[in-house]
Amino acid sequence: MKHTCWLVVVASVAMADVGPRPACRSDGDCVMASFEGCCGSCCPVPARAWARSELERARQRCAAVDCAEKRCDVPCRLSPEVAQVAVCVRGACEARPASQADPDFCSSDGDCESSTFAGCCGSCCPVAPVAVTHRRAELERQSCAAVKCAARECAGIACMQMVPAPIRPVCRANRCVAERTNVIVPPPPPPPPECRSDAECGVDLNPPPGTACWSTPCGCCPSPRAVPVEQVRPPPVRRQSAQGSPFGLSQGNSGAACSACPPVGRIGAACRAGRCSLR
Repeated sequence: MKHTCWLVVVASVAMADVGPRPACRSDGDCVMASFEGCCGSCCPVPARAWARSELERARQRCAAVDCAEKRCDVPCRLSPEVAQVAVCVRGACEARPASQADPDFCSSDGDCESSTFAGCCGSCCPVAPVAVTHRRAELERQSCAAVKCAARECAGIACMQMVPAPIRPVCRANRCVAERTNVIVPPPPPPPPECRSDAECGVDLNPPPGTACWSTPCGCCPSPRAVPVEQVRPPPVRRQSAQGSPFGLSQGNSGAACSACPPVGRIGAACRAGRCSLR
């Protein structure tokens, strides 16, 4: 009998040490909700802080509740709405004024501003603007008040090109977001001119680099292209004829049967709109 009582005491002590399970461990476990009970309410119910798990269990219990028809002919007292957020305080969800609990909370567009904050010591490259609350911007300035920054070495750092895109900071779902205005992206600059006169252009008979014929036994046939004069290369090595008579020079196998190259007439090059072209 004594042995049994001792076990009961130990179990009771163990249960006391564990204590009740906390409803929340972080703010993300809490939510503001206007739950009106399973059968609803004639008047609006102010939102209060709920643990998400508790709210889900309450809504699940309503599946088995059969509600009678409700007659709502009573006047409702309207209370002013106060922006609140649910936070986790010592394992329980509590409602706090949003302005005190969340520095990123906004209730109107006037609470938002455009920011290019790049850390307390700045950045070598420009920073794209983002939308933040006035309180968030003030907290960033306050956090940098006691920061001492060394001289920044920005030589040799390549920054990504940014197209200026002005934003309009607005409040959407109690968060500041950046709405982009209609920005027309300028077209890329035209390539620099290859030439300014016909004298700066020539005809290159070589096929473009990497053409497959360069690695064949018969070699390549002339492939005229208009290029700037400094890019003209010596005439290409030509194929042998099918009869074996040389059609100019050849680096190919003398025993290979190669078709003759088509004749190349008189071709010149001219400068048109800053680009070299055949004529």
